Amino acid sequence: MTSASASWMPLFLGLGLGAVVVVDFVTFGVSIIVLALSVIRQPARVLQEAGASVVYGEAILSMQTEQHKAEIVAEAARVLRSGGRCGIHELALEPDALSEELKQEIQQALSGPIHIGARPLTPSEWRILLEERGLQVELEVSAPMHLLEPRRLLRDEGVAGTLRFAWNVARTPHARRRSQAMRSVFRRYAEQLSAIAIVAVKQ
Repeated sequence: MTSASASWMPLFLGLGLGAVVVVDFVTFGVSIIVLALSVIRQPARVLQEAGASVVYGEAILSMQTEQHKAEIVAEAARVLRSGGRCGIHELALEPDALSEELKQEIQQALSGPIHIGARPLTPSEWRILLEERGLQVELEVSAPMHLLEPRRLLRDEGVAGTLRFAWNVARTPHARRRSQAMRSVFRRYAEQLSAIAIVAVKQ
């Protein structure tokens, strides 16, 4: 297949609580969702080695076991060409010196409402996860975890999107209880939970 004919090959995928994304293997890159599916469900590896300029993911790795985190990031490194970039946006635990007991407490508290074993890492642990697999961190940004807060919803979704979200939650008791439980956890551990975005380059 020539580069011209392969320049637009979109694939719509979603996994767990991660974003549903459009993947363009040639022009833009590969979603970590695709890598997660490749690692977890298709161990044979179906993506071209060193064939992507960008790999990106939204709230995918935080939901994986430590083994799957490592395997998915290793797969990201494998499919990236030299100089390619890997971008992730995940949950983080603060500070780096957070005790193991509190880490486990927060992970258990997060896992209840979302019914998935949430396993966020500290900023240094996220960096190590990437750098041990040949991805050098060049940008790191963190922000308070304000997911599900009204102001954040308005900023992210706009008025129409926020009203749609509120309507869906209001008419669905299960979704309402789940959203309230998640927001309660975020507020309870506001000092220890943050959102982190990292861009790393394949060496």
